[in-house]
Amino acid sequence: MIKLIEKINLSGCTLIIPAVAVGNVGQLAIDLLITNTNMKKIGYVVNSCFIPILGADPYVKDSTELCTASDVYHNDKDKIIAIQIRSPSIKGLQSFFDDLKEFIEFEKIAKVVILTSGWAHTRTDVQLRSEPLRYLSSPNIEKEFGEKFNKLNWIKLEPTKNPIDNSDCLEIPGGGFAIKLFNYFIDNQIPTVIIMKFCSEGDNVPDAVELAIYLNKWLPCRMIDSHGKINVKYPHSWEFLFGNPAPFEIY
Repeated sequence: MIKLIEKINLSGCTLIIPAVAVGNVGQLAIDLLITNTNMKKIGYVVNSCFIPILGADPYVKDSTELCTASDVYHNDKDKIIAIQIRSPSIKGLQSFFDDLKEFIEFEKIAKVVILTSGWAHTRTDVQLRSEPLRYLSSPNIEKEFGEKFNKLNWIKLEPTKNPIDNSDCLEIPGGGFAIKLFNYFIDNQIPTVIIMKFCSEGDNVPDAVELAIYLNKWLPCRMIDSHGKINVKYPHSWEFLFGNPAPFEIY
């Protein structure tokens, strides 16, 4: 169940959701989106699929608000909703998918964007010779935005060969539930796009920035100003993303 703490008209909004994947790039990109568009928390997800957590507000210093395993944020000006996922799943995600479908249909949300990442070492020769970003869109999104994607020079995710019958299939190794959720939404006629970044585990902040900027080219999220300058603000919770600095005494 997705529970809202206040009544808001979400009709026509775009829902952006991360898949828990390689380097947590989608989740980090959602952090950037929430921070740079001053999104407001409007609810949370109640579902036993995810490990429950509770922590301090990751976006506002000295806030008394708490964050949970999965919170919902909203920006009325840009008509964007973001669901941030902060813990891995511990069982099948079907009930979560059903909750999303019910929420999207009830609130009359226009379209969904799934942000994810995939293992860099799985790239083909063709993928190695181009930028490490790909998209995948449902037929109804392609019909409406296909020309826009072409103008942006976006590259569709290339199919791979099924080793059993040599048929074409779409997969994102290391991409979490992205493809499963994408196919589920297509089956239910929900306009959906996957935007992904090939990466490796490590410092994935640059990957998250690149993914957020890529999204910004299609859906303006105020990370590129009117002069084309990139201006990305990090959330305060990233200050010690990799722990405290090493003690000086060890050198």
